Amino acid sequence: MNRSFRLGTTSFIHRAGWLENATRLAPRMDDVEILCFDGDPAALPSTEEVAALAELRARTGLTYSLHAPLEASLASEDEGRRRDGVARVLGAVERTRPLAPDAIVVHVYLGDREGEPLRRDVASFRRRAARSLSALVSAGVAPGALCVESLDYDFELISPVVEELGLSAALDVGHLLRDGRPLGPLLARHLHRARVVHLHGVAPGGRDHRSLRHVPRATARWLLDTLRAVDYQGVLTIEVFGEAELAESLAVLEELEPEGGWRSRR
Repeated sequence: MNRSFRLGTTSFIHRAGWLENATRLAPRMDDVEILCFDGDPAALPSTEEVAALAELRARTGLTYSLHAPLEASLASEDEGRRRDGVARVLGAVERTRPLAPDAIVVHVYLGDREGEPLRRDVASFRRRAARSLSALVSAGVAPGALCVESLDYDFELISPVVEELGLSAALDVGHLLRDGRPLGPLLARHLHRARVVHLHGVAPGGRDHRSLRHVPRATARWLLDTLRAVDYQGVLTIEVFGEAELAESLAVLEELEPEGGWRSRR
């Protein structure tokens, strides 16, 4: 398979910090998703670690994506919580700015966390989301790098905001598989604006972010064929957390495309 996209995974594969993970992953991956799930400044990579990560990028050509804090509630009905969410995302963005991440992935929940329903009308939700996302852009986040992730609700609820502000998307195929929703409609409508596609399996008990051995082979092949058909230029992130999960996932890719060239393109 002659692939135009980069293959990535998360910075939580090895039981180590961001730098050791990136260093160990660099020989075989094109991109590392720097996970800043906790917005507390003390929980972010140190300035020294960020400098070393930037040096690794300059030396090897490894690219980075950034996943912003999970507790940031960018469409919260609580104005203080919404503003705090913006501040937490900006804190992670500022700390990792030397890494020049190609994508900055944010969650926009219907409530204050994933799984909560929309409490009011869609128009109000979109206005709150637009206020937060516009604030990120006004603070210097490039619109094209800012990727709104598809979560547990129909992406069409947030897509008008994404389109109006000229933002990008992070399409999480694993979430679709978890929730039993079809892949085709989301990718057909929004793959053209995606910088990131997340892929992970769903174990029989419903737990996601598992290895690709839990993804139906026909589904995985369809996805790879779709990315190739549109000459997708972003990153396909195998969003798993652990050495065994990544090893199994890479083995599945090799099984699907023995000539796929799944090692780093650099």
